[in-house]
Amino acid sequence: MMNQIGDTGSPHPLLMFIKALEDARPGEKILVVSFGSGCDALMFEVTDRISELNGNKGLKTRLDRKCELTSYEKYVVFKGLGQADLGLRAEEDIWTRWSFLWRNRKTILGLVGSRCKVCGTPQYPPQRVCVNPGCGAIDKMEEYPFANKRGRIFNYTGDMLAASFDPPAIHGQIDFEGGGRYWFDFTDCSLGELKVGMPVRMSFRKRYYDDRRDIYGYFWKAVPKKEDE
Repeated sequence: MMNQIGDTGSPHPLLMFIKALEDARPGEKILVVSFGSGCDALMFEVTDRISELNGNKGLKTRLDRKCELTSYEKYVVFKGLGQADLGLRAEEDIWTRWSFLWRNRKTILGLVGSRCKVCGTPQYPPQRVCVNPGCGAIDKMEEYPFANKRGRIFNYTGDMLAASFDPPAIHGQIDFEGGGRYWFDFTDCSLGELKVGMPVRMSFRKRYYDDRRDIYGYFWKAVPKKEDE
Protein backbone atom coordinates (compact mmCIF):
# COMPACT_ATOMS: atom_id res chain seq x y z
CA MET A 1 0.00 0.00 0.00
CA MET A 2 2.90 2.35 0.70
CA ASN A 3 4.02 2.00 -2.92
CA GLN A 4 0.56 2.95 -4.18
CA ILE A 5 -0.46 5.90 -2.01
CA GLY A 6 2.56 6.67 0.18
CA ASP A 7 2.26 7.91 3.77
CA THR A 8 -1.17 9.48 4.30
CA GLY A 9 -0.31 10.83 7.75
CA SER A 10 -2.81 10.56 10.62
CA PRO A 11 -5.30 8.26 8.82
CA HIS A 12 -2.58 5.85 7.66
CA PRO A 13 -2.96 3.26 10.48
CA LEU A 14 -6.73 3.17 9.88
CA LEU A 15 -6.19 2.59 6.15
CA MET A 16 -3.80 -0.24 7.00
CA PHE A 17 -6.43 -1.63 9.37
CA ILE A 18 -9.03 -1.63 6.58
CA LYS A 19 -6.56 -3.33 4.25
CA ALA A 20 -5.88 -6.03 6.88
CA LEU A 21 -9.63 -6.61 7.39
CA GLU A 22 -10.11 -7.27 3.69
CA ASP A 23 -7.88 -10.36 3.96
CA ALA A 24 -8.78 -11.35 7.53
CA ARG A 25 -10.46 -14.59 8.58
CA PRO A 26 -12.58 -15.38 11.66
CA GLY A 27 -10.50 -15.94 14.77
CA GLU A 28 -7.49 -13.91 13.62
CA LYS A 29 -6.19 -11.05 15.76
CA ILE A 30 -5.15 -7.67 14.34
CA LEU A 31 -2.90 -5.23 16.19
CA VAL A 32 -3.28 -1.60 15.09
CA VAL A 33 -0.43 0.64 16.18
CA SER A 34 0.10 4.34 15.44
CA PHE A 35 2.83 6.67 16.61
CA GLY A 36 3.62 10.36 16.53
CA SER A 37 3.19 12.69 19.53
CA GLY A 38 2.69 9.52 21.52
CA CYS A 39 1.65 6.00 20.63
CA ASP A 40 -1.64 4.14 20.48
CA ALA A 41 -2.20 0.39 20.18
CA LEU A 42 -5.52 -1.41 19.69
CA MET A 43 -6.10 -5.15 19.50
CA PHE A 44 -9.03 -6.58 17.51
CA GLU A 45 -10.28 -10.13 17.02
CA VAL A 46 -12.06 -10.98 13.78
CA THR A 47 -15.52 -12.56 14.12
CA ASP A 48 -17.74 -14.49 11.73
CA ARG A 49 -19.37 -11.21 10.66
CA ILE A 50 -16.30 -10.40 8.58
CA SER A 51 -18.11 -12.16 5.73
CA GLU A 52 -20.67 -9.33 5.69
CA LEU A 53 -18.13 -6.82 4.40
CA ASN A 54 -18.79 -5.59 0.88
CA GLY A 55 -15.56 -5.98 -1.07
CA ASN A 56 -16.67 -3.45 -3.69
CA LYS A 57 -16.51 -0.72 -1.05
CA GLY A 58 -13.11 -1.69 0.32
CA LEU A 59 -9.71 -0.10 0.04
CA LYS A 60 -8.39 -2.53 -2.57
CA THR A 61 -11.26 -1.77 -4.94
CA ARG A 62 -10.78 1.97 -4.51
CA LEU A 63 -7.07 1.71 -5.22
CA ASP A 64 -7.73 -0.36 -8.33
CA ARG A 65 -10.03 2.39 -9.61
CA LYS A 66 -7.72 5.30 -8.88
CA CYS A 67 -7.05 7.87 -11.57
CA GLU A 68 -3.50 8.93 -12.29
CA LEU A 69 -2.83 12.66 -11.98
CA THR A 70 -0.70 13.44 -15.02
CA SER A 71 -0.60 17.24 -14.63
CA TYR A 72 2.21 18.55 -12.44
CA GLU A 73 0.52 21.96 -12.35
CA LYS A 74 -2.64 20.45 -10.84
CA TYR A 75 -0.56 18.47 -8.35
CA VAL A 76 1.14 21.65 -7.14
CA VAL A 77 -2.21 23.41 -6.71
CA PHE A 78 -3.91 20.43 -5.03
CA LYS A 79 -1.06 20.21 -2.49
CA GLY A 80 -1.27 23.91 -1.73
CA LEU A 81 2.24 24.53 -3.05
CA GLY A 82 1.16 27.06 -5.66
CA GLN A 83 -1.66 29.40 -6.56
CA ALA A 84 -4.17 29.08 -9.37
CA ASP A 85 -6.03 31.85 -11.17
CA LEU A 86 -9.65 30.88 -10.53
CA GLY A 87 -11.20 34.04 -11.94
CA LEU A 88 -13.45 36.69 -10.42
CA ARG A 89 -15.89 34.16 -8.95
CA ALA A 90 -13.17 32.86 -6.64
CA GLU A 91 -12.88 36.29 -5.01
CA GLU A 92 -16.17 35.75 -3.19
CA ASP A 93 -15.59 35.23 0.51
CA ILE A 94 -16.86 31.74 1.40
CA TRP A 95 -17.45 31.56 5.12
CA THR A 96 -19.11 28.97 7.31
CA ARG A 97 -21.93 30.11 9.60
CA TRP A 98 -21.66 27.69 12.50
CA SER A 99 -25.13 28.46 13.83
CA PHE A 100 -26.69 27.76 10.41
CA LEU A 101 -24.70 24.53 10.01
CA TRP A 102 -25.75 23.34 13.47
CA ARG A 103 -29.44 24.06 12.86
CA ASN A 104 -29.33 22.28 9.49
CA ARG A 105 -26.81 19.55 10.35
CA LYS A 106 -29.14 16.72 9.32
CA THR A 107 -29.93 18.35 5.99
CA ILE A 108 -26.33 19.28 5.11
CA LEU A 109 -24.22 16.56 6.73
CA GLY A 110 -26.78 13.75 6.66
CA LEU A 111 -28.52 14.55 3.36
CA VAL A 112 -31.84 14.16 5.14
CA GLY A 113 -34.84 15.58 3.34
CA SER A 114 -38.53 15.14 3.96
CA ARG A 115 -41.38 12.97 2.71
CA CYS A 116 -45.01 13.98 2.65
CA LYS A 117 -47.15 11.84 4.94
CA VAL A 118 -50.20 12.52 2.79
CA CYS A 119 -48.99 11.60 -0.73
CA GLY A 120 -45.56 10.03 -0.02
CA THR A 121 -43.54 12.46 -2.19
CA PRO A 122 -39.86 12.72 -1.14
CA GLN A 123 -38.23 16.16 -1.38
CA TYR A 124 -34.87 17.75 -0.71
CA PRO A 125 -34.15 20.04 1.02
CA PRO A 126 -36.90 19.54 3.62
CA GLN A 127 -40.06 21.51 2.94
CA ARG A 128 -43.07 22.59 4.99
CA VAL A 129 -45.35 22.60 1.94
CA CYS A 130 -45.45 19.48 -0.26
CA VAL A 131 -43.98 20.10 -3.71
CA ASN A 132 -46.48 17.73 -5.33
CA PRO A 133 -48.87 20.06 -7.22
CA GLY A 134 -51.67 17.58 -6.65
CA CYS A 135 -51.16 17.58 -2.89
CA GLY A 136 -49.83 20.79 -1.29
CA ALA A 137 -50.13 19.48 2.27
CA ILE A 138 -48.68 21.81 4.91
CA ASP A 139 -46.56 20.62 7.86
CA LYS A 140 -47.32 16.97 7.13
CA MET A 141 -43.71 15.83 6.71
CA GLU A 142 -41.44 13.11 8.06
CA GLU A 143 -37.65 12.84 7.79
CA TYR A 144 -36.39 11.03 4.70
CA PRO A 145 -32.68 10.17 4.15
CA PHE A 146 -31.22 10.38 0.64
CA ALA A 147 -27.56 9.47 1.32
CA ASN A 148 -28.13 5.73 0.88
CA LYS A 149 -30.51 6.03 -2.07
CA ARG A 150 -29.53 5.14 -5.62
CA GLY A 151 -29.89 7.80 -8.25
CA ARG A 152 -29.64 8.49 -11.97
CA ILE A 153 -28.40 11.50 -13.87
CA PHE A 154 -31.28 13.69 -15.06
CA ASN A 155 -29.00 16.33 -16.64
CA TYR A 156 -25.44 17.60 -16.30
CA THR A 157 -23.08 20.30 -17.51
CA GLY A 158 -19.42 21.25 -17.48
CA ASP A 159 -18.94 24.82 -16.22
CA MET A 160 -15.73 26.53 -17.34
CA LEU A 161 -16.63 29.78 -15.57
CA ALA A 162 -17.08 28.35 -12.08
CA ALA A 163 -14.12 28.60 -9.70
CA SER A 164 -12.50 25.16 -9.82
CA PHE A 165 -9.00 23.73 -9.33
CA ASP A 166 -9.89 21.06 -11.89
CA PRO A 167 -12.04 22.69 -14.61
CA PRO A 168 -14.59 22.22 -15.88
CA ALA A 169 -16.68 22.07 -12.71
CA ILE A 170 -19.17 19.26 -13.34
CA HIS A 171 -22.61 19.39 -11.79
CA GLY A 172 -26.15 18.38 -12.59
CA GLN A 173 -29.46 17.09 -11.30
CA ILE A 174 -29.94 13.63 -9.81
CA ASP A 175 -33.23 11.72 -9.77
CA PHE A 176 -33.36 9.47 -6.70
CA GLU A 177 -34.87 6.02 -6.61
CA GLY A 178 -38.25 6.34 -4.95
CA GLY A 179 -38.57 10.04 -5.78
CA GLY A 180 -36.76 13.30 -5.19
CA ARG A 181 -34.45 15.41 -7.35
CA TYR A 182 -31.61 17.77 -6.46
CA TRP A 183 -28.56 19.53 -7.91
CA PHE A 184 -25.12 18.11 -6.98
CA ASP A 185 -21.47 18.38 -7.93
CA PHE A 186 -19.96 15.31 -9.63
CA THR A 187 -16.65 13.80 -8.60
CA ASP A 188 -14.34 10.91 -9.54
CA CYS A 189 -15.24 11.28 -13.20
CA SER A 190 -14.64 13.27 -16.37
CA LEU A 191 -17.24 15.18 -18.36
CA GLY A 192 -16.88 12.89 -21.36
CA GLU A 193 -17.87 9.72 -19.52
CA LEU A 194 -21.21 11.01 -18.19
CA LYS A 195 -24.53 10.16 -19.79
CA VAL A 196 -28.14 11.00 -18.98
CA GLY A 197 -29.66 8.07 -17.09
CA MET A 198 -26.31 6.85 -15.75
CA PRO A 199 -26.58 5.40 -12.21
CA VAL A 200 -24.78 7.27 -9.42
CA ARG A 201 -24.18 6.92 -5.71
CA MET A 202 -23.75 9.68 -3.16
CA SER A 203 -20.40 10.31 -1.48
CA PHE A 204 -19.61 12.69 1.43
CA ARG A 205 -16.74 14.91 0.25
CA LYS A 206 -14.87 18.12 0.95
CA ARG A 207 -16.51 20.91 -1.04
CA TYR A 208 -14.50 24.01 -0.14
CA TYR A 209 -11.81 25.40 2.13
CA ASP A 210 -12.24 28.68 4.00
CA ASP A 211 -8.60 29.73 4.22
CA ARG A 212 -9.31 32.87 6.23
CA ARG A 213 -10.82 30.85 9.08
CA ASP A 214 -9.12 27.50 8.41
CA ILE A 215 -12.43 25.67 7.98
CA TYR A 216 -13.23 22.79 5.61
CA GLY A 217 -16.75 22.63 4.26
CA TYR A 218 -18.27 19.24 3.43
CA PHE A 219 -21.31 18.16 1.43
CA TRP A 220 -22.50 15.28 -0.72
CA LYS A 221 -21.36 14.71 -4.31
CA ALA A 222 -22.55 12.33 -7.01
CA VAL A 223 -20.18 9.57 -8.14
CA PRO A 224 -20.93 7.52 -11.28
CA LYS A 225 -21.34 3.86 -10.34
CA LYS A 226 -19.13 1.21 -11.87
CA GLU A 227 -20.57 -1.93 -13.42
CA ASP A 228 -19.54 -4.14 -10.48
CA GLU A 229 -20.93 -1.83 -7.76
